[in-house]
Amino acid sequence: MATADRVLSVLALFTMDQPQWTVEAAAAELDLSASTAYQYFRSLVDGGMLVGAKAGRYGIGPAVIAFDRLARRTDRLVQASEPVMKQLVEDIPEEAIALLCRSFRWQVMCVAQYAVRPPGFAISYERGRSMPMVRGSASKAVLAALPPRQLRRFYADHAAEAAEAGLGASWDEFRASVRAFRKAKVVVSHSEIDPGALGVSAPLADIDGAIGSIGVVVSASRLAHDANRIASVRNIVCSAAEAIAAELLK
Repeated sequence: MATADRVLSVLALFTMDQPQWTVEAAAAELDLSASTAYQYFRSLVDGGMLVGAKAGRYGIGPAVIAFDRLARRTDRLVQASEPVMKQLVEDIPEEAIALLCRSFRWQVMCVAQYAVRPPGFAISYERGRSMPMVRGSASKAVLAALPPRQLRRFYADHAAEAAEAGLGASWDEFRASVRAFRKAKVVVSHSEIDPGALGVSAPLADIDGAIGSIGVVVSASRLAHDANRIASVRNIVCSAAEAIAAELLK
């Protein structure tokens, strides 16, 4: 592994579950010598990616916030999707949250969300949070957009996860499930990520080399038993995906 990759592996240790690390704990976790780990931490601190905390611990630094702001302002997908996301929510009478997601390390990350007014329900999907690629409409829509080779690679490493999610106990069954998502153009899920939440998402493929999805989350109690309303939301989400694709081609 190159030195740059090892330094980045230090950053990957910092999560919501464990937001602070000591050099010694990171060295043990990554199988590094103490001197090498100190060198990596020093480089990350000098670059503003990490900051020192109490008792020899370190946390994420201000440079990460600066990069996040840069991504918000310059990410072509986010910029092209913002007006579409606003229109998407406004076109749905029910309280809804629009979600823009993209693939990230065999998971799916929310990169933007929008709501006209604070909804009366909460969702786990928020900007920067990754979710499994086999659960939820946003994730399954991304699965539907994966090229065959990437889909096969994903299944090779996540067959048990796919089976547990009900997507098939074999490669052929899994591939058939993904084909069904692709054929439907819009994926609907019910309470797969958050109880009582209905997700409706469409894939966004080959966006500057990235793959993502656009969709909405609404209260399942409002739509779960209304096939006509679900069909209407599906059409609205499908139109949103087409609008984003057209904007990216300009």
